[in-house]
Amino acid sequence: MPWWRFARLMSARGASLAVLVMTALLALPGLSEARAVGYRVEFVNGFGCHVVQINLGSPKVKVTPILSLRFPGGAEPMMSLCRREQPSAAVTGTFFSKTTLLPVGDIVIDGRLEYFGGMGSAIALTPENEVAFERLPYGRRWDWGPFESVLACGPLLVERGEVALAPRHEHFQDPHVLGRASRTAVGLTPMNKLLMVVTREQVSLWELAKIMRSLGCIEAINLDGGSSTGMYYRGSAIVRPARSLVNMLAVYEDVPRETRTCLCELPDERSAIYRYRAAKAYEVYMRAQVPLALGKLEEAVRLLNQATQLDHLNASYQVRLASTLARRGDDPAASVAYARAAEILTSKGHHEEALARLQSALEHDPGNRLARRALPAAYRAVGMEMCAEVAEYEWQLSEMQRRLVATHADLMTEMTERAFALAGTAPEDLRGPALAGVCGERTYVDSELGVRLALPACWYFTGPADPSALLAQHRFQPMLVHLRAVRVPAGVSLERLVDLYWEGSFQEEIIRAPVVGPALGQEVQRARTLSSDGGVYCQTVFAVRGELLWVLSMATTEDLRDAASTDFAAIAEGLTFF
Repeated sequence: MPWWRFARLMSARGASLAVLVMTALLALPGLSEARAVGYRVEFVNGFGCHVVQINLGSPKVKVTPILSLRFPGGAEPMMSLCRREQPSAAVTGTFFSKTTLLPVGDIVIDGRLEYFGGMGSAIALTPENEVAFERLPYGRRWDWGPFESVLACGPLLVERGEVALAPRHEHFQDPHVLGRASRTAVGLTPMNKLLMVVTREQVSLWELAKIMRSLGCIEAINLDGGSSTGMYYRGSAIVRPARSLVNMLAVYEDVPRETRTCLCELPDERSAIYRYRAAKAYEVYMRAQVPLALGKLEEAVRLLNQATQLDHLNASYQVRLASTLARRGDDPAASVAYARAAEILTSKGHHEEALARLQSALEHDPGNRLARRALPAAYRAVGMEMCAEVAEYEWQLSEMQRRLVATHADLMTEMTERAFALAGTAPEDLRGPALAGVCGERTYVDSELGVRLALPACWYFTGPADPSALLAQHRFQPMLVHLRAVRVPAGVSLERLVDLYWEGSFQEEIIRAPVVGPALGQEVQRARTLSSDGGVYCQTVFAVRGELLWVLSMATTEDLRDAASTDFAAIAEGLTFF
């Protein structure tokens, strides 16, 4: 990272001089040996804050994202993640979609781009613990070459010592971000201290920015909050999140410089670092054999996972991790490890073995998106074109279904709970009604609920995996329709229900569209939205009748949105009440 760029970041309030002075002081014998990571509680601007302070002048300190074993597309309880990774401290990382469990921002670990999100603001650190805070151009790839660790979230809170909030400019539109919530943030002080800050209290982004500035930060960004808010410190949960997490921002205190790397190093340096890491990985892998033999699977998983992180090019480590996770009963995580082994084998040209590992991954978890995405190319690499086409079609359908909020029964129950909480009432039963009407190939009629759904030609209803929902698809194109009803209170408007439905899904685009369909009586209210996310285009029709909210979702790939418009209009008109 160029020194002029780092100096620019430190320019606020005379920070450059302070950093130079502190660097000189930390070079003195004894001072750099002080404890690098500490925890305290502070009351700032009337709010209680949990603060982890990290001395970036300590040469063995490393700040890095850590991931769920089920990443990408899977979450893990905070304490499980931290017990395995064993950081000194950690806080909740970047936002993730509640539907796909995929993060919003870029994640770089050990110089490798683990995930591209393409939005928000990022904290980035070099192997020498130089820090940059970057506001990213939306949808464009950023050059993370000089950096070892990157976590992008946002919005930016403080820049050059001043509040610098512009969440909509950074494409944050989700109510989950913009409202009041428990919060997590990370910031840098002029004294080269990194602060991880958590508040359990409900605060706005503006209030959080002022908290970070009052704590002395000259740069700061917002991290994930709300029910994801969590902080871990030296073996204990300081703040325990209400849900499992996809990623965290962690700090370690005893990391040898020989293991630290980024893409900007010279080839000879990178080769030397890789050889050192590979040797350490082998040592850790061999240490894992003892707990494996004794049946201590938690310890074995921890060590095997560490070996895969140190040597990311060794497929056999991933396979051994996968088989151990399967023995432990964690099939989704085992599936991810098999899929990562397949990635490594593919990069080395071992296509038949890679295909076998992908098939193992899908045996353990048929919904593994990493394996499903790689399967078509694996089939083509061994000359199985027909299998590749089928796998590609199934991948597209699974991505569409995964991105529809209404296909996730737990999220719809959560929405119902929040709606009744807003109304100040509690229902006897949160479950939506079963859709047990008469279902033909293209027509569904439920006389008890008074609803009818008719499909146009080339569409058909598929077998219901969920008795409280209907699923239909096009015979020849990747197009999907889903219908579900949930209970809602009378005192909450349809507009608010639509907001609750989309909250936390982090769609790339959500547009409220004019209502389409036949004229309806006063007893039925309708709303319609258009959305897109990850190459999936969706039209969603919402209809409230009595105590039920009906959600009709129609999805296809972005390249087919124009071709699907006529069918989607017919399906929306085909949802009628009697």
